[in-house]
Amino acid sequence: MPAVRRQFTVALAICVAGAAQAQNRQPISTSLTECSVIFTELADLGARRGKDEDTVNAALVSASLFLVEAREQAGREGTSEPYGHIQSEQDRLAEKWEGRFSSLILLNENKDWIDYCRALGKNRGLALP
Repeated sequence: MPAVRRQFTVALAICVAGAAQAQNRQPISTSLTECSVIFTELADLGARRGKDEDTVNAALVSASLFLVEAREQAGREGTSEPYGHIQSEQDRLAEKWEGRFSSLILLNENKDWIDYCRALGKNRGLALP
């Protein structure tokens, strides 16, 4: 039994590390964009599942705040065309996240990303609902 528990612990650590490693390898503007995409996907999922309008709108407001911050950050990172760059990243990341919240296999990693986004938003001074 201890060997099974150890294997589970190792597998869990690998899942948690996945989100952290991805965040460490990309510019902060990309992480902010990814958070925008994540909250947009959460809003879409909430609407499809009949969540109340306030919950869906809170996710959309969060997505918008992350997007504005991503564009500003891209400019600070020296991107010559911040709006176009972030739009391109948003399109790419939307494909990555589409339907991800329906996967039980990705449940822990998705939660890690949401936790990361909330911490990032707080760190950046975003007034997330």
